[in-house]
Amino acid sequence: MGRRLSPDDLGSRLRARFGDDVEVIDAFGQAVAVVPVDRYHDAVRFCRDEPEFGCDFCDFTGGVDLGDGEDGGFEVVTQLFSTTSKHSVRLKVRLPHDEPSVPTISDLYPTADWHEREAWDMFGIVYDGHPALTRILMPDDWPGHPQRKDYPLGGIPVEFKGAQIPAPDQRRSYS
Repeated sequence: MGRRLSPDDLGSRLRARFGDDVEVIDAFGQAVAVVPVDRYHDAVRFCRDEPEFGCDFCDFTGGVDLGDGEDGGFEVVTQLFSTTSKHSVRLKVRLPHDEPSVPTISDLYPTADWHEREAWDMFGIVYDGHPALTRILMPDDWPGHPQRKDYPLGGIPVEFKGAQIPAPDQRRSYS
């Protein structure tokens, strides 16, 4: 069993490998590394292959829509875990809102395939090199990506015992 690394140890090793390209913070006892999109795949591979890291499990990877403001865009968040050393590291990649694209890590962690498909389906984040980037939750002909903050709130008209329920943005306010 390997030695559990502290967030400071994980951060110093990431900075030693990637230099100033990576910003590492200690967030509630966990190392969080913000990496540029062109170093993302290398950083994930490093966390998997570096013996002291030994992150043999991809806990999850997904997207976050930060909105349109000055700090807007998307984040891809990936949580890696070492089952032998019991430490984890979180990697974050910032992407522009207009064309969010990041390399796939499904070649490194096959289970990331489903997570990446879900992030594409819900947010429209493109995973370059993904073997089958298709819808996973929404119907194949669904327009848009429903977890985006710019996605319209309108709903699908639903009938309930003869009554019509209006879309959420057309309902009356109770405040």
